[in-house]
Amino acid sequence: MKYFSLLLLVSASFAADEFEWKESAPGQLDLMYGSAPVLRYMHAFDTSTPELQHATYKVFHHVFGPTSGKVITKGPGGQYTHHRGLYVGWNKTQTKDGSFDFWHCKSGAHLRHVKLIRNSGGQNGSMTAEIHWNDPDGKPVIVETRTVSVSVTDVGGSRAWVIDWSTSLESKRGDINLRGDRQHAGFQFRASQAVAEAKSARYVRPTGFPEQTEAFQVGDKGDPPAHINLNWFSMNYPIEDSHYNIEYFEAPGQPQPSLYSERPYGRFGAFYKADLKEGTPLKMTYRVIVSEGGVPRQAEIQGRYDSWVKSLKSR
Repeated sequence: MKYFSLLLLVSASFAADEFEWKESAPGQLDLMYGSAPVLRYMHAFDTSTPELQHATYKVFHHVFGPTSGKVITKGPGGQYTHHRGLYVGWNKTQTKDGSFDFWHCKSGAHLRHVKLIRNSGGQNGSMTAEIHWNDPDGKPVIVETRTVSVSVTDVGGSRAWVIDWSTSLESKRGDINLRGDRQHAGFQFRASQAVAEAKSARYVRPTGFPEQTEAFQVGDKGDPPAHINLNWFSMNYPIEDSHYNIEYFEAPGQPQPSLYSERPYGRFGAFYKADLKEGTPLKMTYRVIVSEGGVPRQAEIQGRYDSWVKSLKSR
């Protein structure tokens, strides 16, 4: 009873503030929780110079530390410039008109924010945007409807962000085959460049998967391939005086096999092959929990994943 009362007090203290969206600069929409930054939606598109075109060819979300208030994801530049924050893409988007690379955004392929459909604050911060995956002529191949909602929770006695990510991909080119590999496709998270320089990313996985804390790096060969259908995994890494934990949850019911990827430089996520038919969107659903402090135990993360899946079934 004392523990339950303490938990209520902690939760109440976290709920004292409210979420609010603010434009921090042209092409940047920040989600704030009181005075604390949470997310930064990076949606500028500028082709006036090669440098600006390179910096704005992809729409993504930066993430901030719940306690430090510092950006903990990578933007343009650094090791693998196309890895940026929380992002989604496939390097082999195969259509009747050819194949487009929406991972590296090569040969003029790019993601462009079209409009903000809605955003809201209060106890949950939520936004929905329409994003076009365009060919080099600026015509849409895929229309993405991206909803990102954030709430606050307690992990290890400290404030943590719960980021619910829902993406719908709708074909504008007839049948589309989404192909690639676990290193170059799917929904993924990229930590700050400092993590790449130190190769300091470490991992926690569910029971039955490798127990090593170092990145488990595999290719896509095999029938079935290795390291698939984990449901969740977690990456942790230090930056300066803070230690961050990123829990990645994949909702049931999505295409399988889902191939999980992890790297010592701080990129991780999952990929699967999918086929789009015009009029039948692909639904992608994930949860990302961001906390600071000690590394959560495997059983704790499993419990949070199980609770989330149960909540999805009750909707």
